[in-house]
Formats: sequence, C-alpha cells, structure tokens
Amino acid sequence: MALGEAFGESLTAERQAIYARSLADMPIDQLSYAIGRAIKELKWFPKVAEIRELARTQYGALEDGRPGPEEAWARMPKGEHAEEDSIVWCEEERAAYNACRSLLMSGDQIGARMAFKERYEKELAGARSQQKPVQWIMSAGFNIEHRLSTLAAAVQEKRMTIESALNFVPGERQNDFARMLPAPEAKGLLSGEVNKLPDLPGLAGILAKMRMEGNLPDELKDELNDELNADSRPPHRPSIKRSPEEWRELREKAKAQVEFLKRSRNGSGSGAA
Repeated sequence: MALGEAFGESLTAERQAIYARSLADMPIDQLSYAIGRAIKELKWFPKVAEIRELARTQYGALEDGRPGPEEAWARMPKGEHAEEDSIVWCEEERAAYNACRSLLMSGDQIGARMAFKERYEKELAGARSQQKPVQWIMSAGFNIEHRLSTLAAAVQEKRMTIESALNFVPGERQNDFARMLPAPEAKGLLSGEVNKLPDLPGLAGILAKMRMEGNLPDELKDELNDELNADSRPPHRPSIKRSPEEWRELREKAKAQVEFLKRSRNGSGSGAA
C-alpha cells in the first residue's frame, strides 16, 4: 500500500494478494528496506523481481554467486583480441554478451555497455525470480596461457571442479595448470611427472623424486648431480668425499623430506614416495 501511495497507483485486492504471496518468504526488515529503496530510486511501480533485487543488494539473502551488472561487464572479453581470451561465465552473462557482441566488434563500447547491462539485468531478474541456481560455463579462447589462468581462478573460486577444468587443459600442459593451483587443489595432479622418473636405486632415487616434486634442499642438489653423473663423470673430476657421519645426516634429511611428501600428498603417511 505504501508503494501504491508513492507511485500513485490504486491496487486491487487481487494484486495485493499476489505481491504478498510472492514476497512472503522475505523478513519484514528486508522487505521494508527494499520498498524504501524502490520509492527513492525507481520511476515506476516495481515488479516483484525488482523488489527482490533491491533487497539482495543490501542483505544478500538472494545472493547466488552471479556478479552484478557492472562487475559482469568488466569481466567481458573486449578489444580486437577478444577471441583469444577465455572466460568462465554464467548463462545470464553469456546471453547479455551475445546481445552486445556486434556493437563491440564495431567498436561501439558505449552502446555495447548499455546493451549488455539492459539484457543482463533482464536475464538476472528472470533467473532470480524463478530461483534458478547459477550455472557456470567455460568459453575457451585460443590463448592457452590465458585459458589456464582463467581455469585456475575458476577452480579456486568454486565455479568449476578440477575434473571439469581438466577437460579444457591439453594433456601436455596439465602440470603447468596444477602449479597454478593451491596445494590442496593440485594434490595428485603432478603424480604423472613422478611416474616418468628412471628407476634409480638408493639415495639417488629418493633425491631424484624430491627434485621432481620441487622439495629438494639446496645442500642436496650437488649430491644428486654427483649420483646421477657417476658413470659419465670425467676421470679428472673427483667424487664428493664425505665422512660416514655426513652420509648418515644426508640420508636422514632425505628420508625426512620424503616422509613429509608422503603425508602432504596422501594425507595418511602411506604410499610410495
């Protein structure tokens, strides 16, 4: 009734009932906030979806992960190299981008922005009024480096699973992609690299695996090189001389590093290094 008075509209009992049913799930303070904003900011009597959208911007009760119009526009591929870039966007962003794509290609940035925002706000209101869950979609560009960084960001932001992201990662770049992720997300993705190691016995094998994992201490690198090059070492190059105590300390340090890797990778301390 407050909206009707503010916008000069006479509301039938049926129209009031429709609005009441459609907004009944909202807390009264949230509804009051949205109605107050509508009176101050809108020119026409708001639809139910508009009231809910006004409430969401402050309270987040309808927050579903979709970006706001300005954030969505800022994320869109633009410029002459737009086809090279990748983006993980929601269905509503994709629809809005398709509505302004021809304007972008013609260089009309202002017109494209207006067309994008108009279509996106419409798509956004429709999706939220129907309470549709957000669905993220990968649009893969030609630039593989940009694609990998985009996928890594999407995984960290929980917009894609690692399994879905790997569908867009060439096999030979899987390790590069894994290194862009935090340790928990990258767990297990680098295992194929370790499986390619030569079967080296003893300390050399332990040190080689540590090097492939990037966990080899600097003081052990010379030792590894000496072990790996033992057969091809020139006669004039002497091997590294160590006392039994120094050998024991090196082996203990290597074993400690390997145990740490086991626990980090498997979470249980079991499994081969």
